[in-house]
Amino acid sequence: KRSKVRRHVFMGTATWPIVALVLNASIGVQMAANTANVTSAEQALDLNYIRTVLQRMEDSIIFSLIERSQYLTNSAVYEPNHKQLGRFKLHALKSAGSNGCLGDWFIYQTECLHSQVKRYDHPTEYAFFGPLPEASLGKNTETEKGGTEGILAQVPPEAIVNKKLLEIYRTKMIPSLCEEGDDGNYGSTAVQDVHVLQTMATRIYYGLFVAESKFRSETEKATAMIKAKDTDALIAFITKPEVEKKNVQRVILKAKAFSRNIALDKPEESGPATYKVNPEYIGKIFEEYIMPLTKEVEAAYLLARLNPLPREDSVQEETDVDWINPGSPTVLEKKKTNGS
Repeated sequence: KRSKVRRHVFMGTATWPIVALVLNASIGVQMAANTANVTSAEQALDLNYIRTVLQRMEDSIIFSLIERSQYLTNSAVYEPNHKQLGRFKLHALKSAGSNGCLGDWFIYQTECLHSQVKRYDHPTEYAFFGPLPEASLGKNTETEKGGTEGILAQVPPEAIVNKKLLEIYRTKMIPSLCEEGDDGNYGSTAVQDVHVLQTMATRIYYGLFVAESKFRSETEKATAMIKAKDTDALIAFITKPEVEKKNVQRVILKAKAFSRNIALDKPEESGPATYKVNPEYIGKIFEEYIMPLTKEVEAAYLLARLNPLPREDSVQEETDVDWINPGSPTVLEKKKTNGS
């Protein structure tokens, strides 16, 4: 039975932007579990270590789905061109690749915040929208995407599946996870959506470590499939059906444990166990969505594994303010060099 306790986030059109900003700032404490040690290739690519991390991520995903299920579907959160955002926010949001829905605004604003503390410098973190602010806070490290520490090779654009994940989450997961309807809790819904999506995405892109580990352990075999561009063979190469089956079973058991409704008054008269979510459906989310997307990421990564690293062009022209002044020394020198 659905709990009647609701967290009414938005109290009216005059106050909701302020409340939203507070929520957006506080969501940083909910960043998805990501315990990868990217300073050690030996540990990061150890399959036993990876397995432990993935199992811990299961907990985060299950808990986040349980939290989302307490609200109704609230489809208004996903409707394009959300009027309360206003023209300025809508323009910025659509420039980032969104349809202008409230849910996307929460995602993008959260990513802008997390980007500044180097979240997306981690090799398994990829934002849903962009551009993002430059990382300016937090500990300075030399670890960047693209394998500067010798762990991962360059990750190709084909391995980024955020758009697919977002579409699946909103059109397939939400209607099956939540009761149909509108309870008005748009802010809480959008905040929890961010947590669910980031947690799932982290779990999916952690497959990059799995793919790299398997490539290194069976390089000759993997190389032959890569050169043949045999996607099906690569997926078979990274798939262990018996392990996946056990993983789904474990997820279902966890979902039962985490979401069970507890009766303290007369437990002997409480009847069969009831749950806040359908544990079998949580298992289905992993089996039909998260695992296939993970394998898609792994296969796309492996297909590009032998490609040379792209040349890193200077971004000076994009960041140097001289380009906006036709009479600046930089521009005049370029014109002279080009003979124009």
